[in-house]
Amino acid sequence: MAKKVKNRWLIAAAAVGIHISIGSVYSWSVFTNPLREEHNWGLSEISLTFSIAILFLGLSAAFMGHFVERYGPRKSGIIASVCFGAGLLGSGFADQLGSIYLLYFFTVH
Repeated sequence: MAKKVKNRWLIAAAAVGIHISIGSVYSWSVFTNPLREEHNWGLSEISLTFSIAILFLGLSAAFMGHFVERYGPRKSGIIASVCFGAGLLGSGFADQLGSIYLLYFFTVH
C-alpha cells in the first residue's frame, strides 16, 4: 500500500496565507480617513469597527483552537477562509451602502 505524501510547500504557502489574513486587521488605519471623508462618520464610530474586529479575532482564536484539535486544520482553514472572504465582501457592500451598522456586522465575520 502506497503512503500518501503531503506537499510541504503547499502547507507552508497555506500557513503564510493564514498569517497574512490574521495580520490584515492591522491595515484598518488605512481605511479610517477615506471612510470619514466619504460617509462623514465620526472617528469613534470608525474606531469601534477595529475594536470589534480585534475582539472577534481573539474569540475566534480561542474557539478555533479547540475546533482544530477536533476536526483538523483543513476544515478550520476552510471555515476561516469563508468567514474572511464574507467579511471582506460584506464590508465593501456596507461601504457602498454607507451603513456603519452593516460594517459592524461584517466585521464580526
